[in-house]
Amino acid sequence: MASAVALTALLVGMSATAGPASAAEPAAQSCSYDLGTRTLVCVDPGEDLNRAVLEQTHLLVVTPPAQPDAVAGAAPADRLLPAGVRATFVQSQLYDDAGYGGSFFQITNSSACNGSTTWYFGPLGSVGWSGRVSSFKSFSGCSTKLWQGTGYTGASYGYAVNASSLGSMNDQANSVTLR
Repeated sequence: MASAVALTALLVGMSATAGPASAAEPAAQSCSYDLGTRTLVCVDPGEDLNRAVLEQTHLLVVTPPAQPDAVAGAAPADRLLPAGVRATFVQSQLYDDAGYGGSFFQITNSSACNGSTTWYFGPLGSVGWSGRVSSFKSFSGCSTKLWQGTGYTGASYGYAVNASSLGSMNDQANSVTLR
């Protein structure tokens, strides 16, 4: 039920932001999609996306340090989680603005990337992110590739771990692969 509410909220948000942005329109929502459970959760600007994911789907979102040499504490998967809660790991965050700014769309999964398995997500229009991506970050050992076509075809950018700007692919992505 929570997923249906989140999807309804997303669709309402998409209809409100379908045209060019103006000062009178609200800022776009940030969203999280889990590849394993196929659940989508969105929040308004200023709200804690990962807390909403936990409350609505019982998935604890783990965001590893952005820098590979950073030292982190024990990962949630290493400690006892409350009954009914499972860990999911951020694999990629796609941002509205260059330089990792604005609203973002994150893709999570129950495991890290391994370099040989490719994960597919698209079309981005199904979650209101067609033609919006201007930068991205990858996590959990993943690399991200953006595709202009909805079916992983056409011009592309990546595979890359991070990209603060996308050059000619700015606001052109319609599908994404991770590995």
